[in-house]
Amino acid sequence: MTMKSEDLLELLNLDLDDLLARAYEVRCQRGAVVELCSIVNAKSGCCSEDCVFCAQSGRWGYSGPKAMITKDQALSVGYRCLESGISRLSLVTSGRSLSDREVDFFCSIYESLSEIGIGLCGSHGLLSEPQMRRLATSGLSRYHCNLETGPRFFPQICATHGFMDKIETLKVARGCGLELCSGGLWGLGEGDLDRAEMVLALRELKVESVPINCLIPVGGTPMEGASPPRVDTVLRWGAVAQIALPWATIRYAGGRSCLGEQVSRGLKGGIGGLLTGDYLTTSGSDVSKDVGLIRSLGLKLSNF
Repeated sequence: MTMKSEDLLELLNLDLDDLLARAYEVRCQRGAVVELCSIVNAKSGCCSEDCVFCAQSGRWGYSGPKAMITKDQALSVGYRCLESGISRLSLVTSGRSLSDREVDFFCSIYESLSEIGIGLCGSHGLLSEPQMRRLATSGLSRYHCNLETGPRFFPQICATHGFMDKIETLKVARGCGLELCSGGLWGLGEGDLDRAEMVLALRELKVESVPINCLIPVGGTPMEGASPPRVDTVLRWGAVAQIALPWATIRYAGGRSCLGEQVSRGLKGGIGGLLTGDYLTTSGSDVSKDVGLIRSLGLKLSNF
């Protein structure tokens, strides 16, 4: 069935309880489960890109450490994730892309991680087809590249690459046999039409995993004075995304602390996944508390 922006905006205006219930019904067709995933900062340092929200951009005076994860460190994180009930791990690197030498390095890490039985996702920027294919043969099963917002608003948040660069990267990943993880960042000044256009782009790509991030303003970036998105906005768009993408796992990711106790309301709506543990440049959530919350709601943990 074809969907238009108007259809999503119409859903958005439903009574919130009705909207959450409808999204939960769609989600439960795949089971009342919640998938926990985690990310690790695998390469930090001055990024060449000018994303207005990012603390690692060299454009905003990044002065943190420049470091690359080791294989032993990655394996240690992987084992800890499995012990905690986290079924998927993503290695995330700063920068526009990776060099061929760096791709080979991360492939060796993915090959080792795949042997311990954890689902693997990679977030390495705008890679070429040969680089992506190399990753796809190393044990990686999913590639992450957030669209962040809709195509019309995207130039307001980044000038060094474009919305279509991200679309093409996701298409390359799909062509190499990888599942896709891509979502948005709410609180950048975008409107509901921008969010609707992003969700429709994800629908066209048939993305399997959709992280919903809420802006955490970071000092020194152009967004340092921004306010977090409204709680009802986050709840509503989680539900709308699940209805629009019934096959996908919609997950709360960075910045979900702005929801407070309302995270549980999302989990009884359209949210079937949580990013847990520490995030890239901010503190995250306690894994044991997330597991306890999931079980208290009568939900079960999902395997990847």
